[in-house]
This record gives sequence, structure tokens and C-alpha cells, in this order.
Amino acid sequence: MDYLLREESPLTEREWAEVDEVVSRVIAAQIVGRRFLSLFGPMGPGVQVVPIDRSPNFEIGGVDMIGQSNDAVTLSNRIYQKVPMLHRDFILVWRDLETSRTQGTPLDWSLAEAAATDVALAEDRLIFLGDGPDSLPGLLNIEGRQVIGHREWVDAGSGFQTIVEAVDTLSASGFYPPYSVIVSPATFALWHRLYGNSGVLEVDQIRQLVQGGVYMSLFIPKNDALVVANAPQNLDLAVGLDTSVAFLESSAMNHRFRVLETLTLRVKRPGAVCHLIPLSTSS
Repeated sequence: MDYLLREESPLTEREWAEVDEVVSRVIAAQIVGRRFLSLFGPMGPGVQVVPIDRSPNFEIGGVDMIGQSNDAVTLSNRIYQKVPMLHRDFILVWRDLETSRTQGTPLDWSLAEAAATDVALAEDRLIFLGDGPDSLPGLLNIEGRQVIGHREWVDAGSGFQTIVEAVDTLSASGFYPPYSVIVSPATFALWHRLYGNSGVLEVDQIRQLVQGGVYMSLFIPKNDALVVANAPQNLDLAVGLDTSVAFLESSAMNHRFRVLETLTLRVKRPGAVCHLIPLSTSS
């Protein structure tokens, strides 16, 4: 089934290739969550619900000579979560298309780029904040995450020490590297300062410690941070339909297209998420 309706669109194969490349490039440049989350799928555009298997806390495996004392890892809970569609439409004006074909000038895909940017923002908002109407939790509000209060990151090195505390908390709970750190743009800029007399930036010290990267997102509050044990047994991003472009209709001679994707965040072990918040908030 051609659910993207490309056969009915006015675009040629070359023009479809152009818009696909443009949208893919913008999505790759804009998204944050996919840079540290493993992808599960794609499962197909028709998948509307996906299971999330919650497993118990980590335990040490059995040690004996004949293998009789090792209990199997079992499910503690299985929940089913919606897979929403994220989308944004854009218009291709018929005169622009006609000009490109008759004069041999490139098509301007800036509206497609804008739509792709909006979808990328919707994806990261879903990952970090969730979606209230659909009861989908995000990393900043998932029940069972570990929360640590911290003092302000005014002094050089204070950010690094806070991340050390988060790493210690996660590892003590059985969640091991790599870890990923996600902060606000303001904090990301603040941490680009020298760490003591080392001649090394504080953010680079943090990168070496966590091994899974330091990222910024506008959906992280200014003085908050997330430290995530990002192994796929802890959490992943379940993808139904990866980012695509569909033709919708022609109206008033102009052509309407849609940038869309279907996906959902699966947090299998909420304790793998450590949320750092200011002490005034935590109290």
C-alpha cells in the first residue's frame, strides 16, 4: 500500500529524492534524543502500541559447577504504550514547481526544512517531557527515576562534581557506563570553562567521565540535568515509521505534503535515569 501517496503526487523521482535528502539532513542535524538512545525498529507504520518489559533490579548471576543455582531473569511488569504520530505539513506552490521545470532552477525546499525542524522538536519534546494527553512519560518525569539535588554550578568544577555524584548513584544501583549527560543550552555554554589548572574544559572532563557524550536540549530546564545509562536494556526509542515525506493533496493549484514519523520512548528500567535538580526545587 502506498500510504505516502507518492504515485499521486506531482513530483518526479528526482524531486522526491531531493526532498527526502533535505528532510533527512535537517532531522539528523536537529534531533538530540537519537544521539544517545538506541533505536528499536522500524516496526512499520501501522503499529500503534508497543510493549515495554520492566525487569527487576540487577542481581549477581549464579556461580557453581553444574549450573543449577542460576535463576532466570523474569519480567516484573509488562506495559503497553501508544506509538503516536509526529507530523508537520508544508506547501509547495505550483508556480515554484513550474519555474523550476521550465527554467532549470533548483527547487527551494525551505518550507520542507522548516517542517522537518518542527518534527525534530516534537520528537525531542516527546522524549524529554512526554505527552500528557496520551499519558506518555518523558525522561524528566518518568516515575521511578532517581532524583538528586545539587547546588548552583557557579564555581568551575561544580558541574563535574555533580555529574560524579550522579555517576556514583547510577553505578551503585547497577547501571554502568556509558552514560549520557543532557543539559540546557545555558549550562552547556557555562561548562565550556577551564577545569581548575588542568588546561582542560570542564565539559571535556565530563565527557571523559561519562563516555556517552554531553548534549544540550532546549527542553531541559536551565539548572537541571539528566544523566542516563543509555544501554538498550535500560531504554530505547521504538520506531514505527522513520521520518518520511507524504503527499496529501493538491488544492487551489498548490500541493500539500507532510513530514511524519511514528515513535515512542521506552523506559524499561526507570532507575537508569538520574535527574539533577536545584536543591531549592528538591526541597
